[in-house]
Amino acid sequence: MSDIQAILFDAGGTLIHVDGERFCAAAAIPFEAERFARAEAAATGRVRAWILRHPDSTDARRLPLFLDEILRGLGMDEPVARERAARLVAREHGHCNLWSRAVAGAGETLGALVARGYRLGVVSNADGRVRRLLEDAALAPFLEVILDSAEVGVEKPDPRIFLAAVDRLGLPAACCAYVGDLYEIDVLGARAAGLRPILIGPDAAPEPVERAAELADLLEIFPARLSSLPS
Repeated sequence: MSDIQAILFDAGGTLIHVDGERFCAAAAIPFEAERFARAEAAATGRVRAWILRHPDSTDARRLPLFLDEILRGLGMDEPVARERAARLVAREHGHCNLWSRAVAGAGETLGALVARGYRLGVVSNADGRVRRLLEDAALAPFLEVILDSAEVGVEKPDPRIFLAAVDRLGLPAACCAYVGDLYEIDVLGARAAGLRPILIGPDAAPEPVERAAELADLLEIFPARLSSLPS
């Protein structure tokens, strides 16, 4: 991929995850890491299916469904109790964004990509707080560009938010890759803007797409650029 000079990333679900301990504390239920991870993954899958039926939906509209599905996956079957818990979790999210846990190895992978000569950035559907979240997760120092949809005024999969990031880098879209975890939002949006999309994680896609099982796999996809090699 010698033509790729920059790699842009989704934030939530790609570089940072929901803090399960904070989520469960807000909902007043026990936290079990493996169980929460399964519930989060299942909720993401159900949100993907919902996006197919509501392609013009926004992140704000999808959030209540995501919270409800996680709680359902954690065994909260009673609707009234689940609704009450979802309100408490949403309140905690409003106080301090729940997507605050760095993906394991994220810093090491980003650092290695920078050392290989790639310029990095983030394009995120967020609420104006993604830069702070990335700073708190110690990932911001690796990122040259951080675009938050709340600040840009347009959300993925609209190509304009991808093109805004490319413009800030001063590069052609064809020289940029985009890594995200949602086919309908990240892959289709990046492709429409002319970037090279890479789908991260296990979620299904209706067509063959370039994939990375986890962040560290990007190091197999992106070798050192010639300009970064010692002479």
